[in-house]
Amino acid sequence: MQTLEKATAESTKGANIAMLMSWPMMTARTLPLPDRRARIRLETAVWDGLDAISAIEGRSIRELCGDLDASRSTGASLPSAIRNYVLDYFRKAERMQGL
Repeated sequence: MQTLEKATAESTKGANIAMLMSWPMMTARTLPLPDRRARIRLETAVWDGLDAISAIEGRSIRELCGDLDASRSTGASLPSAIRNYVLDYFRKAERMQGL
């Protein structure tokens, strides 16, 4: 009986995750960087996060992405650098709030 309850709980947990997940919508933007124009495709949620950071920090998307482009390591793509920056920014903000 306990095995059946555990199996039901596991399948229910998976269903909840599936209900929360959706395929990410990709959006492309063209960014004027200091040395070029770059067309970047990112998940809409990442762009939303970058827009929020821009508002919080009082810096333009162009400035933020220009700094990320200049500081990223060789071989790392700009979209990956942006994703990591947005994730790290909000992780650090959460830690600072003590959540």
